[in-house]
Amino acid sequence: MKRLMKKYLKRTQKPLESYKIFKKKVPINKWAFLLLGIFLVMLVYSFLELFDAVGTEYLPLPYMAIVGGVFGLGPLLHIHWKTTHRVVICEDAFARQNIFRFYKLIMYRDVRKVRHTRRNALKIRTKRKTLHIPLSKYPSEMEVLKRIFNYEGHFKQPRKPYKVFFDYDEVDVQILKPSFSKQTSHLIESFSESYFNLTPGYLDDISLYGATVEKVRFVDKKHAVFELSHIDLKKDHPDNTDFTAKQTDEAVMIFENVMHVEIFNLGKSKPADVELLGTGFDDLKKVARKTDVFSANFKPLEERMSLDLTLASGASKKRVRFTFKDAIVGFNKLEKDAWFERQS
Repeated sequence: MKRLMKKYLKRTQKPLESYKIFKKKVPINKWAFLLLGIFLVMLVYSFLELFDAVGTEYLPLPYMAIVGGVFGLGPLLHIHWKTTHRVVICEDAFARQNIFRFYKLIMYRDVRKVRHTRRNALKIRTKRKTLHIPLSKYPSEMEVLKRIFNYEGHFKQPRKPYKVFFDYDEVDVQILKPSFSKQTSHLIESFSESYFNLTPGYLDDISLYGATVEKVRFVDKKHAVFELSHIDLKKDHPDNTDFTAKQTDEAVMIFENVMHVEIFNLGKSKPADVELLGTGFDDLKKVARKTDVFSANFKPLEERMSLDLTLASGASKKRVRFTFKDAIVGFNKLEKDAWFERQS
């Protein structure tokens, strides 16, 4: 467990304080102990032979070595196999012990696919390998792992917010009641098949600088969907588990109830000559497509938020302003350090 705790600390930058260890409930065959006892008797007999305390007429030493190896190695391997492959359930990860008693730590968010087989086993696929955990060989409480994967969005279910609780020697998982509106919940559910992480708010903990706006579209004629090349998450963002600013893969920002769109051309040399290009949703879709974010400033209003966005395409720049009710940030995985982390 010490090695596992070091792995967890290195991976999450926090100590492993709450966890539950599940051991296999398969019994050890009594014949293993009987054969092991015979092996020990033969081992003692071999030592006595070395000191001429017993004769070797009936049990030659090579014969003793072969038979002793079979009687000793077989039971030991059987006992070893029955007592390994423990599973450790943590708050945001699980670990599986291999035959060499080393633990493989896997974050729940790194699991790509989980399948529940007919023999009551979990077939868990990550980026590098596939694990097979037979639930029938563990205590019934191990079903909590299946529930965690269910809430993580596997088994063709939508992802749901949850928390793993540990109480003495028990572990349980419960769905958290969302603290956001029904509209936000509906949008999260609609995009959950395309983006593994979808979190509303925390706009102070993201950076859009340098991201490419691939496309802008509208949902229900009022929600603006910005498809981005990436988003930089600052270290305090709840979806950033590495505790250093990280760049995501292809990302999305969903702005709810967009209003008061204004688009300006900043290509003029004098500020007074700034040209108003449009105020409609179609204008926004046309202007923002295939542009790079030069700056993005979020400002809280009385009941809404505003976004002041500068977009660059070649030598020209456009300024986009609009208000919105709330924003959702979506992505699948963290890829590398953010640009400002690499420069520090």
